[in-house]
Amino acid sequence: MGPAVLPLLEVQLDERLYKNAVLYFIKYCNNKYLGVTKLNKLLYYLDFISYRDRGKSFTGDTYIHDQYGPVPASIGEVLTTLKSDGAIDALAVSYKDGEKIQFEISDATQFDEKIFSKEQKGLLKSICDEFGSWPTEKIVAQTHLEAPWFYSKPYQIVDYEYARDIDFFKK
Repeated sequence: MGPAVLPLLEVQLDERLYKNAVLYFIKYCNNKYLGVTKLNKLLYYLDFISYRDRGKSFTGDTYIHDQYGPVPASIGEVLTTLKSDGAIDALAVSYKDGEKIQFEISDATQFDEKIFSKEQKGLLKSICDEFGSWPTEKIVAQTHLEAPWFYSKPYQIVDYEYARDIDFFKK
């Protein structure tokens, strides 16, 4: 018998919401410290808290268990599209002993905040208010303490059903 194969997932991305959520985080979430890893964690909280509270993820993406925490499966494609559409620039900047990618909005006309409902905008703002000043290492460590990442195995899908155990912004 061969190795176990991950089932193909039927991902239903909401590309418009996804792209605008990324642009929202770039614009409002302490961009000086917002590299790819931290962006992944902000999206994780956005999707998993949305799932916990509304039964549906915000972006529709699937998350994979990576050594630095949950990673949205489609983020590379979304960032590539935003860059090729001219919506963002990605710059390599010096960071600690190496480099990190820093994002800038290059075409503000492609950012449409009006597509967010009042509830969605409230969640985006809460995530930026809570995590915007957190160093990447702290937010990575926090995701490792939570059930969705903890109960998944390396390189496997992170189960949205564990979102109920995330304590941030519980009503």
